[in-house]
Amino acid sequence: MHFNGLRRCLLPDFRSGPRFRLAYTLAQPHMPEQPTPLHLLPNGRSNARDAELEALRAELAARDRQETAIAELGQGALTGVDPLMLLGQACALVELTLQVSHCRALELAPGGGMRVRAALGANETFLHCDRDGAEDESIGMLTLLADGPVSFARLEDETRFEAPHLRHFHGIRSGAGVVIRTQYGPFGVLLAYSDNERTFAEYELAFLRSTANILGEAITRGRTEHALRSSEARLRQVIATTVDAVLTVDRSLLVTEWNRQAETTFGLAARDVIGQPLQPSLFPEGTMHLLRVAFERHRAGRPSRLLRRRLEIRARRASGEEFPAEVTIAPAGSDADFTLTAFIHDISARKEAERRLEMREQRFRTIVEKSWSGVALVDAELCFCFVGSSTQHLLGYRDDELLGRSLFDFVHPRDAERTRAIFAQIVASETGEGHGELRFRHRDGNWVWLEGFAQNLLHETSVGAVVLNYRDVSQRKETEKQLEYRAYYDSLTALPNRLLFRDRLVNAVAHARRNRVGVAVMYLDVDHFKLINDGLGHSLGDALLAEVARRLQGALRASDTISRIGGDEFSILLPEVVNTEAMAGVARKILDSLAQPFSVEGHELIVTASIGISCFPNDGDDAETLLKCADAAMYRAKELGRNQAQLFTASMNERYVRRLALEQHLHHAIERQQLELEYQPIYDRAGRRIASVEALLRWRDPNRGLVPPSEFIELAEETGMIVAIGAWVLRTACLQLRQWHDEGLTSLRMAVNISAVQLQQRDLVTTVRSAIEESGISPHLLELEITESAAMQNFESTLTVLRELRAMGVSIAVDDFGTGQSSLIYLKHFPIDTVKIDKEFLREVTFDDTAAAIVSYVINLAHTLQLKVVAEGVETEEQYTFLRHYACDLLQGYLFSRPLPPAAILPYLARALPRPHTAEIPLDDLLR
Repeated sequence: MHFNGLRRCLLPDFRSGPRFRLAYTLAQPHMPEQPTPLHLLPNGRSNARDAELEALRAELAARDRQETAIAELGQGALTGVDPLMLLGQACALVELTLQVSHCRALELAPGGGMRVRAALGANETFLHCDRDGAEDESIGMLTLLADGPVSFARLEDETRFEAPHLRHFHGIRSGAGVVIRTQYGPFGVLLAYSDNERTFAEYELAFLRSTANILGEAITRGRTEHALRSSEARLRQVIATTVDAVLTVDRSLLVTEWNRQAETTFGLAARDVIGQPLQPSLFPEGTMHLLRVAFERHRAGRPSRLLRRRLEIRARRASGEEFPAEVTIAPAGSDADFTLTAFIHDISARKEAERRLEMREQRFRTIVEKSWSGVALVDAELCFCFVGSSTQHLLGYRDDELLGRSLFDFVHPRDAERTRAIFAQIVASETGEGHGELRFRHRDGNWVWLEGFAQNLLHETSVGAVVLNYRDVSQRKETEKQLEYRAYYDSLTALPNRLLFRDRLVNAVAHARRNRVGVAVMYLDVDHFKLINDGLGHSLGDALLAEVARRLQGALRASDTISRIGGDEFSILLPEVVNTEAMAGVARKILDSLAQPFSVEGHELIVTASIGISCFPNDGDDAETLLKCADAAMYRAKELGRNQAQLFTASMNERYVRRLALEQHLHHAIERQQLELEYQPIYDRAGRRIASVEALLRWRDPNRGLVPPSEFIELAEETGMIVAIGAWVLRTACLQLRQWHDEGLTSLRMAVNISAVQLQQRDLVTTVRSAIEESGISPHLLELEITESAAMQNFESTLTVLRELRAMGVSIAVDDFGTGQSSLIYLKHFPIDTVKIDKEFLREVTFDDTAAAIVSYVINLAHTLQLKVVAEGVETEEQYTFLRHYACDLLQGYLFSRPLPPAAILPYLARALPRPHTAEIPLDDLLR
């Protein structure tokens, strides 16, 4: 018989919980519902039919049990039973459904072996047996490698695997196995053992396969869920600990995720945000618009460039403070589950750092670009790879004219070798650096001096070059050249100065000492140059000195050195001199060249000179000694009448030494109280009385006694000591006058001499004012005497000083009038009160018509200019008679009194004044 068909359905089985059982019904054809006749088997025996029906019923029952077991196992898998527990449940169902004695599930271990994960059955020999490992691995591997289920009906006949323990100890006679497969590969095998010999039917093997498939899917789902839970846990941990603020919103813009960093960034706790609409106040309108656009485009299925891209936005904290941020928006899910997650990173610190870096870079770039110092980079081959913009205004080149070219294409040939050596040392060391100067060719073709500093930064990845910092020092070089010239040459005559002359003299002496030859040194001074300079002006004097220098150069050899020592003094070096006659010949040649008249600025001048000569080795073996000896010989030539040359002698040296000793002693004269004043009375002719006294300086040296003023006054002026001495004289004289006023001489006046050096001092007015204020005398009782030559040295300065003194009330007198070279017109411009006639004119006034005419002219001229006249050096009654006749106002001389010490003035004035007798001089003599 056969079945037209089987219909399977699931029927609930309330006896064993939530199970389902399979019921098979015969598929009836579309016929009237009436019993279908059974077809008999060909043998026609009814007992065979009964056996077949019984077998069919047994198979249907078995299939029903299998379907029920599969449903139960599937239900367990769907309810999320742990996969390992599900393995045990599967073993129980297999044991019950297939009615086997033992079922076990083996897992493929990482090392390739098999391990038991679940085992269940009625055969208790499997309990606590530890000798099944090898046979489990053998039959398990066979099952894994087979294409389908593996079964064996008689274990004792099996040769595919070894199972003696399984057969003899456990009593297993047959069995079957299938592979448990997962998405990740084979998990292991499911084995069913029977104590009886049996053949597993195809539907039983199908049941094993279905069970293994359910187990595989459950294990896959379990592993997936475990991985998902682990991933989710890791994700939540990452989100919780990330430095980004993470927030998630659903399609209604309700916040579903708000991590701790979001709380910190925005200043809002998660409990106040989650479940609430995303606050628009946290983002500017532009950012909210981005979120809305992203939602709409994603909802419409259109791709959005805003998603999964890092964007810069502006965000706002709960406090209202805006800050820059970077945001990445990532979508997830679809439809109702669609969400957007924003990863927001606060970049305030980075933006501030970038702003500061940009400002610093801009500042440094501006400094580099605008600086007058240049910056350039050269590679290891010393070729330009970067030049700053300052290069163009320093060197004239554009960037493209230098980049790629060698530095040495522009270095002066004379500096190239030295520069190469410096750069070779710099490049050879990682910390190499160097400093130097070189000449660089400017774009206009000229050579400019550059001072540079080079540092090796080839090893620095951010630089990778040798850095050059340089500046144009051409002006400094020119200045140094000029300074060097000025340091060694005289600017007026272009001759070597004292410093260069001394250096050449030292070298000449050393050369002469080695070669045993002579060296001569000449010291030349222009005679009476001061008169020319004062009378005709400094500019003419300078022009004259320049002409003198040219004459000297023309009179000497090229190997000789001529130097201007200062003022009108010159020194001459004559190397390799053979004898004194040769020196004398050179001196005569010099004097002859100067004897010719000089034509300077329209003036024809006759100039002479005094020359002193010293020789090596006779007069000295070093430069200082030779110069000193030549100087002493020059002074001796002046004493002997000038316009001549003198060779140095030992006696000259003695005189020089005495002069030097006198200078040294004079330095200490004030502090040692060796200076003193004497006072010579001045007679008022009309009032017939002593009207004033003139303070005269005296030096009382303990060793030399009373030193005449003629010996030390000129020395004091030359050395500048006259300034301190003159201030002492002025102060002492004023204090002395104050003392005499206190003693009753209230109308007595004081005359004090002012030297030319003092008159040129800027603080002379201050010195006079201090002396007057300290002594308390009236300024109109003080008269300062200056010489004509002193007044003419600096006309403008002298005029200013004299006017300031007159404004104070101090009187001004011109001493030695008539001996200077100035014009009488200056009497009109200077604020002068008195004129003093020099005693040289007065000495010859009684017998020399010229002297008498000069004196009478001076007196008349002074009276015409409303000036008083003082005649000094009056010694005879004839002179007194002459001066009285021409109405000279004041008279001073031995006829009235010699200079007196301070203590003798009062006794002198207390005596009856001398009354000079008028000598009888013929009228014709007076009128001549």
